[in-house]
Amino acid sequence: TKKRNDVKKVWLLSFVMFAVVGLQAQNGDFSGMANASVMRSGLWAVNNNQAGLADIEVVEGGICYQNRFKLSETSTKSVAAAFATKTGNFGLSFNRYGYSLYSENNYGLAYARHLGNVVAVGLQFDYYDINQSDEYGNKGVFLLELGVITKVSDKLRLGAHLFNPTKSKMSEYNDERVNTSIRIGADYSFSQLVDLAIEVEKTMQTDLQVKLGIEYQLIKNLFMRTGFKTVPNEFCMGLGYTLRGFTFDMSFATHQYLPLSTQMSLKYAFVKRTN
Repeated sequence: TKKRNDVKKVWLLSFVMFAVVGLQAQNGDFSGMANASVMRSGLWAVNNNQAGLADIEVVEGGICYQNRFKLSETSTKSVAAAFATKTGNFGLSFNRYGYSLYSENNYGLAYARHLGNVVAVGLQFDYYDINQSDEYGNKGVFLLELGVITKVSDKLRLGAHLFNPTKSKMSEYNDERVNTSIRIGADYSFSQLVDLAIEVEKTMQTDLQVKLGIEYQLIKNLFMRTGFKTVPNEFCMGLGYTLRGFTFDMSFATHQYLPLSTQMSLKYAFVKRTN
């Protein structure tokens, strides 16, 4: 019956989410580099390492769509905005993974600032909820994220991010808790044209994941990216183009067992005008 098929689909999507997806949206440039992003700055740091918001100097906004494994039911939609103030920078984000019978939603409020010329710190308060069919019920919880980025030199940046350090409990049944993760990475600029990023990530429920990404500026405003990550093994590639405040990024990722995934994002930065 249709109802039975819908229940099976919920179980399948829950398994895919637990095994390889999760609600951690990225934008096109990060995913093109295998999501080696914990040390990178910009609007989409709101979903990766909020300390990266500290470098924003204007108001920025963006949207992103990620389609995992050619299934609309495993897609993630994201909206983000960030703006600078004299006391630090703020970010807002909303991410939704899933479809009508099963979805995960995350609402985030972030704050970031520089501590001197070398270190940037950030934190984010999240409300994370799961909406399911009536047979399983809905549930939600408040979460915390913490991040830091250090500029060691003009060429080398280090970053670290901690997601859900409080191990927040989703429900009393079976002591269900939201996964806690830690990410550490480095980015090295060989020149103004080439960046190399490497990151490791460990969660409570998965093995250590290694990510390696490279970004190359082909011509002015046009970037090519590629990367690889483990657990599961994925090869990634992508392109990005910037024009008059707009930035468009797209990426593709293979999977060792599942079909191709694609991602696209569009960002706009309100450029400061001078008289």
